[in-house]
Amino acid sequence: MSEPNAPQVPEVPEAPAGPYIYDYKAAPNRQIAMPKTVPLPSRQTYLAEQKAAAEADEAKWQKTLADYETAKAKAEAEGKDAPKAPVRPVPRKDDNDLKTPSPEDAKDADLLKLQALLGDKVEEVFEQAGELVCQVKKEAILEALALCRDEAALKYEMLADQTGTHYPAAKDFAFSVVYHLTSISRRKRLRLRILVPEGFVPESACPLYPSANWMEREIYDMLGIRFANHPDMTRILCPEDWEGYALRKDYPTVGWGQRDISFREDRGGMLERIALQKAGQLGINLKQPKAD
Repeated sequence: MSEPNAPQVPEVPEAPAGPYIYDYKAAPNRQIAMPKTVPLPSRQTYLAEQKAAAEADEAKWQKTLADYETAKAKAEAEGKDAPKAPVRPVPRKDDNDLKTPSPEDAKDADLLKLQALLGDKVEEVFEQAGELVCQVKKEAILEALALCRDEAALKYEMLADQTGTHYPAAKDFAFSVVYHLTSISRRKRLRLRILVPEGFVPESACPLYPSANWMEREIYDMLGIRFANHPDMTRILCPEDWEGYALRKDYPTVGWGQRDISFREDRGGMLERIALQKAGQLGINLKQPKAD
């Protein structure tokens, strides 16, 4: 039995886990709804979805037939009239001339040439809305880029853009990295793509296309994908001590709180003290910016 006047030991709150400390109850606008689908353009995915939809429709029709037979047997046993036989619905005719372009089999000579040269290093080639897409194994991206630039039949001289996308609902990969190539002499465009898991470091395209320098830094800054043999693999938009990667799906649209407070206008330090107090109440893991 404890002493009635014994001092009570205060309860120590449990420290939150993870790189970010945030109280979602105090800031519900920072709660995240993670996507459940992987909207990656792909001919294989499109065919798989069409097959799954056909199988689901057939299963639904078979269930309708089974229910009809059950109802029919029950009516005969009770001496009642048999129910009306079901009629399978005919797919509605689509007269709309605006249709979503679906991925089609590759017929363009450039895609077929790449497929022949790279062999089993090509995972998929397809065309969609006039755009050419070649997805290669992540380890073969530098070889594919070199072929696109140096092969006489291809001659894609310019890397016009390089982007990345986060797919948290995917099973075998987490990101796609897309290389938008342009052949100025042949007036053609081609898209190379790799799918990479979390932590994978693709080879940098800078040795072949120097224009990849800033674009790969931006991909690293926004998504956290690092590139091997890059001449300056640092952030390009955010400070080096910025927490998180803003274009990942698990990053709140309004940010983690770093942008909520402007220290540059606070000459006297009063706003800083108020802001840090406010951040502490909200549970923001706020870092003060340093002059250097």
